[in-house]
Amino acid sequence: MLTIVQIMDRLLQDYFTPEDIAEYKKLLEKNSASKKPFKTSLNKPTQNQLDSKIAPTQNYHSSMNFLISYAEKKLKGHKLVEFIEYLGDISISQGELGTAEEIYMHVLNMIKDDAQYRTVAAYSYLALGDIFSRQAAWEKSIEAVYKAKKLFRQLKDNKGMFKCENLLGTIAGDRGDLNGSNKHFEKAFSYLRSKKDAPLVGMLEVNLGIVNSIKGNYDAAFTFYQRALIKFEQIQDFRRITEVRHNLGMMMTERGEYRAALSEFDLSIDSALKAGYLPTLSLSYLGKAFIYTQLEDYPLASAFADKAMEICFKLNDRLSIADIYKIKGVIERRVKNYKGAENYLLSSLRINEELENVLNEAESSYELGVLYAEQGRKEEARKYLQSAFDYYKKQDAIAMVRRIQELLHVVTKK
Repeated sequence: MLTIVQIMDRLLQDYFTPEDIAEYKKLLEKNSASKKPFKTSLNKPTQNQLDSKIAPTQNYHSSMNFLISYAEKKLKGHKLVEFIEYLGDISISQGELGTAEEIYMHVLNMIKDDAQYRTVAAYSYLALGDIFSRQAAWEKSIEAVYKAKKLFRQLKDNKGMFKCENLLGTIAGDRGDLNGSNKHFEKAFSYLRSKKDAPLVGMLEVNLGIVNSIKGNYDAAFTFYQRALIKFEQIQDFRRITEVRHNLGMMMTERGEYRAALSEFDLSIDSALKAGYLPTLSLSYLGKAFIYTQLEDYPLASAFADKAMEICFKLNDRLSIADIYKIKGVIERRVKNYKGAENYLLSSLRINEELENVLNEAESSYELGVLYAEQGRKEEARKYLQSAFDYYKKQDAIAMVRRIQELLHVVTKK
């Protein structure tokens, strides 16, 4: 994985003289993680994934503060603002969301209401909306996005408006509101003046792929993902490639094509490690944990779940932490540790309820229903399965509706 030092080296070369860089680097503390790796007789690529180091966070915040102060002495005007914005973007990719939030708030404080920086202000609010959405702070996220929309509308910036609607669609999807998500994506499409804008079209295709995958429209989802992948590979956007590969892995997992899914997750992880992009890395580790659970390789499933947890705690990604608890609950159910399974799944459900994520609530409820059915606890099983059924039926998720109907029928017959 690219270290923060390597990432910063590339950026510093664009803004500072060699002498300035040498001066700064003397003050940049270097740290390395020391987590004991998971050891077993795995193939080398798998072992490398589990051995990958996640940079510690304790010095990141102070290092960024120092660098901003240093830049303010060396750079002026638009160049300074642009440099600090890049630091915010890097902080998001490193999972340092608290620092990223401070950086973008600092940018907004720097430019205040200066009309010449309205575009900067709009993109800063959009970045804050992205940061808050990653932390499941939905209301704060939506508020920031609407501030960005107001500025983009004044600027007649259709690309900015597209990104706002696309993010609002993603937020709605993350909260399980697939119909609302589709409406925002349709609105985003209306701001595309040219279908030749590959990055924007690709972003929309990825999101449409996600929605179709959740609904069980796998052929349509696959087509959207492949179209997006071609676009991102042509422009070598490795962050987006990482995300598409992960989503393909998720879709193939839903279809039960586990070997193909593992290949996609491996491609996503490889790309994420090379780019130093943590948010999707954690999700692909989690995807592999789920698959190894299905393949009944529980030690490996636990190892990947723990690796995902390590990153998610760093990211303060409570949505994914809830997913990890769900996976751990499934693992414990499979090894007949029903008490542990129940604790993990109830924890997952509680977090999802707190975050108002109805899709993940349904997933956790389904797993609780399966657990209770296996234990012969019929009333509890029916309660949670019915809750999951109601959600999936509302979203027209045909595959899950049929699966739950079959299980409800079995539970009712017992």
